[in-house]
Amino acid sequence: MLSSLYQYGKVAYIGGGFGAGIHNTLEAAAFGLPVIFGPKYDKFQEAKDLIAIGAAKSISSAVELINAFQVLSENEKASAAAKQYVEDKKGATDQIIAIITKSNQL
Repeated sequence: MLSSLYQYGKVAYIGGGFGAGIHNTLEAAAFGLPVIFGPKYDKFQEAKDLIAIGAAKSISSAVELINAFQVLSENEKASAAAKQYVEDKKGATDQIIAIITKSNQL
């Protein structure tokens, strides 16, 4: 259901970051939403990448959450970066299939 709602947002809080790990960041980023999540994201390359390009923030407290919402909702570059990140990663499945197919033919 969330993937249907992201088109109406400006920033998304992605759950799970205070437990075992975060939920899907790419669904929100595909709609140009910068994302916020808790501190347990180290197993998720997309989360690290989104932070590196300014399209995400990790938070550990309510104060940090409020600050992250304010900063990201006012930053059009964060929104554009999130959307561009997803666009740049399109076609990965086709590349993987091509590599697998090629290695099976050897």
